[in-house]
Amino acid sequence: MAVTLFSPVAPDGAAGQAAALRAPVSLQGGSLKTFGFDDQSLNQTSSEGTEILACLTLFNEPAEAVAGTLACLAANQAVLLSRNGPIQRLEVAIVLDGRDRVHPETEALFNRLGFDLDWGFDPKTASIDRQGEDEVRVRVQTRHIPVDRLTGGSGNPLCVHLAVKDRNRGKLDSHAVFFRDLAERRRPDFVLQIDAGSRPADDCLATLLAQMECEPDCAALATNIVMQDAALTDWLQSWQQADFLWQKLSDWPIGNGLGYLEVVPGQASLFRMSAMRRGEKGDPLAAYFRGLSRPKSLMEANLFLAEDRIIGAEIVKSHPACTIRYHHDANLVTDGCATVGELLRQRRRWTNSTLVARLTAIGSLAALLWHGRLTPARWCSMALALAWTLLQLLEQWFIPASLALLVSLTSGVWQDEAGQSLAWGMAAGVLLFWLYCLASMKAREGGRSLSRRLHGCLHGLGLGVLLVCTVLGFVICLVEVGPVIQGVILMVALILGMAVLRHSSLGMSDLLRVFVLYIPSAPVASFYLLSYALANFHDVSWGTKGLINDSKTAIPVGWRQMRLRLLIFWVVSNTGLVWLVMGGVPGGAISVLHYACLPVVGQIAIVSLLLVSARYRNPVSPSPEVTVRADSVPHLHR
Repeated sequence: MAVTLFSPVAPDGAAGQAAALRAPVSLQGGSLKTFGFDDQSLNQTSSEGTEILACLTLFNEPAEAVAGTLACLAANQAVLLSRNGPIQRLEVAIVLDGRDRVHPETEALFNRLGFDLDWGFDPKTASIDRQGEDEVRVRVQTRHIPVDRLTGGSGNPLCVHLAVKDRNRGKLDSHAVFFRDLAERRRPDFVLQIDAGSRPADDCLATLLAQMECEPDCAALATNIVMQDAALTDWLQSWQQADFLWQKLSDWPIGNGLGYLEVVPGQASLFRMSAMRRGEKGDPLAAYFRGLSRPKSLMEANLFLAEDRIIGAEIVKSHPACTIRYHHDANLVTDGCATVGELLRQRRRWTNSTLVARLTAIGSLAALLWHGRLTPARWCSMALALAWTLLQLLEQWFIPASLALLVSLTSGVWQDEAGQSLAWGMAAGVLLFWLYCLASMKAREGGRSLSRRLHGCLHGLGLGVLLVCTVLGFVICLVEVGPVIQGVILMVALILGMAVLRHSSLGMSDLLRVFVLYIPSAPVASFYLLSYALANFHDVSWGTKGLINDSKTAIPVGWRQMRLRLLIFWVVSNTGLVWLVMGGVPGGAISVLHYACLPVVGQIAIVSLLLVSARYRNPVSPSPEVTVRADSVPHLHR
């Protein structure tokens, strides 16, 4: 049960004028408990509701990140007001996940903005609450922040509600506080979900709202997420930058065209609030907040690590006519991971939750096609979305087998029987290295210093050899095919290059990142990231922001057994595929890879042509203000 308290008038010297919300309600059922009071003489604008309510959840982010995001939201508010459109009112609701977890600099920032994080806080009551896990107190304050305190310029103040939870209960619980309490009070037409450290361009929100107005069935819109430009010599940041770009060049346009984008990124996305409410087929928020209870299985625990992959599917299940899309012109700058370890842990969470979410989505989409009353056009788009989700799942699952087959092509240098035997040996070598990686992942991270360094060196050496063999195998495969296929691949590469130049404002540097760094390393990088993720499938910690699984924490026996069964099935299925292709298919690996690459090449060609031919789209060009603010924001690894 949660108890909500609301602040009275701001104390003397606070920034702006305070405005109280109306009477509190229980967030998670149970008897109503009220602490504090509601001053009816306060500014009555709070009872009028708002048109856009931004949800900003905080944990331990530094002040620069929070200030940068608030400044960008204030700039978006100014653009909305200047255009005199039908939607102008923007308010921000910040949910602080734990009073004791706030960054000291962030606390100082809130104090300067007129908030008192200790208002209504009773240490005696808090100590009692910590003994009962079912009760948490949420204290809400509202301030109108002068824009000059955020951007240094002039303009209408930004209305900010700050909800402080006495104890840390997770990001999903913060979303429950927002949707079940704050959003119900403010009754917004649209909800902007945004992370601290995300810097939307000044016209980002206006662009999203314009698209929502043009497409009434659109329930959620994702932004065009880009990274701050990094030096080409910084290979880690460059690789992540190319990875973000590759999503927009290969995956997202397909989902966008089908009206079912499988992920609604938490960095920043706009939701139509009416689509979040109960529909004929179900209640999206009720299904979304199932993750607040203790997970029933390891699969469910991993599923709710990716809240941005759950909510879109639940909306479509409850409102089959609704679409989930993204807008190319709604630009937003985000950050990447600073170290390889942070990248591995971040992608572990993303990968495992994606795998489970895709399995869940396949069942949901199949049920929707079978039982849902869809128009013929929507039925076709959902059927294609089901096929696309299944194809992505199979591609992800068989990455090790694909890598082994590609490496085996290196034996084509020797056109004799020895070359055939060598192909078997190279494929077997890849599979053995894969088994070693799965077995040594724990020692690589949590073992003693010497053991950790040894395994790290062996992993790096093996990945380097795989990278060389992969590039050589691709070249041999390209040489062995006929001139017609060679011409098609060359044409697709040219179209892809045009799409990169069209989509990115960084031009030649992004072209180099994609063709020189990302594409050659993608098979090996995907192989290792996936292996790390599934080897740690039992780890359901957040993985970043200091939230790392404690090795001393007891893991349920059932979870360990589930992880072991998953790994055995994964290894057996991939090994069986390699054996089947090399031993039973005429032409072996090269023949299969020729046919397997056709859907990939076709996908890239279609998507690239769509991007190049879309005249209404402009190249990514973050505003100068966003770029300046981004320079001062440290890495926040979501």
